[in-house]
Amino acid sequence: MKQRNELRKLVLASSFVAISIVINIFFKQILGMRNFGVPFYAIPLVYGSIILGPIYGIIMGLVSDWVGFVIAPSGDFSLLFSLSSMVWGFVPGLFLYKKYNRVKLFVLVAITHVLATLANTIGLLLFLPVETALATLPYRIVLIPVNVVIMGHSIHQLVVKLKTLAGEITLKPAEDYQLEQIANKP
Repeated sequence: MKQRNELRKLVLASSFVAISIVINIFFKQILGMRNFGVPFYAIPLVYGSIILGPIYGIIMGLVSDWVGFVIAPSGDFSLLFSLSSMVWGFVPGLFLYKKYNRVKLFVLVAITHVLATLANTIGLLLFLPVETALATLPYRIVLIPVNVVIMGHSIHQLVVKLKTLAGEITLKPAEDYQLEQIANKP
């Protein structure tokens, strides 16, 4: 029974990673917005970390960034840039896993966005000249409040609309509970 629940979590995590990769490739490759500060790829990572937990979230962030790079490479792969995706998967799950709160969601999306922007900026500073690395920083900072509103609302709607999905993952399926009750009767 526990294996079935773990398999369900792995399938969900894989699905969130795939959705994140598609969104990331769409914005970076199709729309050409490579370093413009639009982290909508993080929406499935944040939602996944809320219902699966921070450990799944950090793994989803790393895998989505790495596989996205393999599918559509741009520049060199660096774990510093993957740190941004891992932060998106870890921080919201750390505080909202099994204790969702809408206000906390918006605050955590803002904090996580700042941390992810900081990680990306440090990564850019290590690989590029200072002027080049900091050139897009003002635009990315200005976009933080806009992205927080869009992402926070989107994630909240996912949580509200998919409550049954989250309940099936975090809670025991009813038939498993009933079987345990029957087995434990004296």
